[in-house]
Amino acid sequence: MEAVVGIFRSRAAADQAVDGLRGIGIPPERITFMTPETNERELAQIPTTNAEEPGIGKTISSYVGAAIGAAGGMALGGAVAGALAPGAGPVIAAGLGAAAILGAGGAAVGAEIGEETERTLDTGIPRDDLPLYRRLLTEGRSLVLAFLDSEEMEKAARLVMQNNGSEDLEEARTRFEKAA
Repeated sequence: MEAVVGIFRSRAAADQAVDGLRGIGIPPERITFMTPETNERELAQIPTTNAEEPGIGKTISSYVGAAIGAAGGMALGGAVAGALAPGAGPVIAAGLGAAAILGAGGAAVGAEIGEETERTLDTGIPRDDLPLYRRLLTEGRSLVLAFLDSEEMEKAARLVMQNNGSEDLEEARTRFEKAA
């Protein structure tokens, strides 16, 4: 589940974003609306995850898949070379080619597994973002979070947020980190 976050300078713009999210079919229980009046107890009820930044699972799984695939290709080449000792040179070259092909295939499979695992296990916002959200609320911003299961709904939700004046989350994060 992915959290799409909208940061708004006014409550009215955030209200319009919530209406827009409902208009594209997002159920109310998947939308969290926070204003500067949001208390700590309400903030603590937001689903969070200990996961890394989005995309890390895919990256790590790609590397692991490539390593496993390349190792399999080298082992295959070595086994064939051992069976056909007199022609070992061309067979070793074939083993290196197999290692490259299997490594690339392993990376692709690993990336897919990592992305799906990340999507399945991440059920909220990164826990490390809570201080940023607290800060934004104390600055008078309103926040809208939509918890979604599909990429197409995520894209649609981001568009609704942007069309209603949402600030960029990464820019807010960078401002927050510079101020800290």
